[in-house]
Amino acid sequence: MRPDEELLGVVVLSGLVLARSHDVVAALRRITAFPAGLSLDAVVLARDVCAEAAGRRERETTVQQEAEAAARREREATAQQESEAAAGWEGMAAAERERLRKQAMIEQRFLPKFDEGDTLRLGVVTSFGDVQWLDAYQSTSSSTEDRYRLEASYWLTPLPRDGLLPLVCAWPEIGLPETLTDAILPDLAVRAAGTQALWDVAEDL
Repeated sequence: MRPDEELLGVVVLSGLVLARSHDVVAALRRITAFPAGLSLDAVVLARDVCAEAAGRRERETTVQQEAEAAARREREATAQQESEAAAGWEGMAAAERERLRKQAMIEQRFLPKFDEGDTLRLGVVTSFGDVQWLDAYQSTSSSTEDRYRLEASYWLTPLPRDGLLPLVCAWPEIGLPETLTDAILPDLAVRAAGTQALWDVAEDL
């Protein structure tokens, strides 16, 4: 899920610090409103030991993801071979059922669990008091020996009804504790209605 790329959203908030410790800080560069929801652009900066921890964990995550992707491809190839063998025994309909069953098992095995994630967690406290954790639809990072930077964009849908957006963020693995921050977004629905299509804007130029 992500905002419609053909729409030019309306920035409703910018420059909000979400959490910080001595060597880590997380902030929102901006919140952009669209009719269908909010795009939240976050940045995390870390230095010294925390930067080294973030870079190391990112490298470990990449290695793990590559290994899981290779294992998944191997499982899919095996499932395909077994389905083709089943087609010779029971017909195409049975083979397709078997393929779908095994594909579902493969996808269930490799869906990431929340506690396996090792990056900035950003969520919204719902009216029921629980947290709706958001997935980043795009992210980039860079690191040196003593500096680390993460830029990530999150999508929240539907558009919140009231003007209060309680945000929770955390990255305890690099020293950023769970922190609650209230973002005030008055007249959100009215401002989101001001979203324009990029093609319309281009024609006016």
